[in-house]
Amino acid sequence: MSGIVRQSDCLVLVNPTAAAVDSGVAREIEGWLSGRARTVRTAWTQAPGHAAELVREHADAGLIVAVGGDGTVSELVQGTTDRQVVCPLPVGSGNSTARHLFGDRGWRQVLDLLDDPGRFTVRHLDLLRLVEPGVTAVLGASTGFMAQVLRDARAVDPAVKGIDRYYTAAAGVLQAMPDHPTRVTVDGVVLADGPLSSVAVGGGRFRAWSFQFLPDSLLDDGLLDVCTIGALTSADVAELTPLMLTGQYLGRPGVGYARGTSVIVERTDGLPLAAEWDGSLWDAAGPRLTVEIVPNGLRALAATDGPCH
Repeated sequence: MSGIVRQSDCLVLVNPTAAAVDSGVAREIEGWLSGRARTVRTAWTQAPGHAAELVREHADAGLIVAVGGDGTVSELVQGTTDRQVVCPLPVGSGNSTARHLFGDRGWRQVLDLLDDPGRFTVRHLDLLRLVEPGVTAVLGASTGFMAQVLRDARAVDPAVKGIDRYYTAAAGVLQAMPDHPTRVTVDGVVLADGPLSSVAVGGGRFRAWSFQFLPDSLLDDGLLDVCTIGALTSADVAELTPLMLTGQYLGRPGVGYARGTSVIVERTDGLPLAAEWDGSLWDAAGPRLTVEIVPNGLRALAATDGPCH
């Protein structure tokens, strides 16, 4: 493992709109890598979708260091090949991808970790193929609660930055939890059919850094984890919300959980789903979302003591 950084041509992919990114951060990361990697190139994204274009343009880069958040990683994965390795640094808003791989470490701590070959490894992560929007996801997809939070976050005061935007929006959504008539089918078996406030498919255990919508999920077991939560009263919300931070809400009334390789989520009233993947809203959603597992779809650096082995 000692050669994965030193023997690599490295692409530093910087998202200037990520919460904790500025030119000084980018220079520091580039400088650290310049003393270790074989070659280093830095590229800045300029628009949504540009990360994948840059990865394709620099297809010879063996190591891609993502300087951004979950959205940056999700975008660049659309352009990676099976020989490239991704290292996500937590400098965005949610940073759940980096948390799965490196725990609670900050980005400088992650870089320091890479100086000790015994403390990191390359993991082969599963990905999710979202059929209708035609994209690949890393963390997962959801309908209901998380998508509504992302939608409402667009209206939060711009002065509120980073993860605080999500928490501010979440507080409002929790006061009036959405529920929609939804059927969820896992490998051909109906898991839930009725009013649901949340459907999570993954993928990753953590979303928005703290919430454990899929507390039993592993990143490399070849399976999708699925959790459904029925319509919630205000009393239900008060009870379940703190449990979502620990993942201890499984088994509660109205909560379903299953694993499989193919999941279909559909609004039974024919209206569009409120849906997202990896923290990006699916604005053009229809009434159906099909998710399929892509085993061993991404090579990524990870701490040997990462939380989701």
